[in-house]
Amino acid sequence: MAARIDHLMLNVNRFDDAKRFYSWLMPKIGYANQMEYPAAYGKRGVGFFSDAGSVWVQEAEQPYRDNSFHRHRVGLCEVAFAAESRTQIDDLAREVESHGGEITDAPREYDYVPGYYAVFFTDPDGLKLELVHVPR
Repeated sequence: MAARIDHLMLNVNRFDDAKRFYSWLMPKIGYANQMEYPAAYGKRGVGFFSDAGSVWVQEAEQPYRDNSFHRHRVGLCEVAFAAESRTQIDDLAREVESHGGEITDAPREYDYVPGYYAVFFTDPDGLKLELVHVPR
């Protein structure tokens, strides 16, 4: 059996900004299908689907909306998505900031493993994301 994550759920404070950002980002990296949470769930959310699984973005619950993300706290550090090519990374990096994200580390080859090419960026709430291509 191949290892994989079935779904990932991200809590955000600025849901409207996050929804716009992820609605732009996710189809670009292969999560083409989108579904909104039903009103019965009690909070706003949107899911993005691919053959590999899904990523959900949901509004943080009210008591936690003043909290902010920091990648060095206990919990999530970053989410890295696989790119099909270096060109896909470069193209995405040129558009991130016009859609509400921020580039933290520009596209380049990193020395983690040979050929590791990535861009690091944040979503509107500061969640650290990465798009990476590693030749296999």
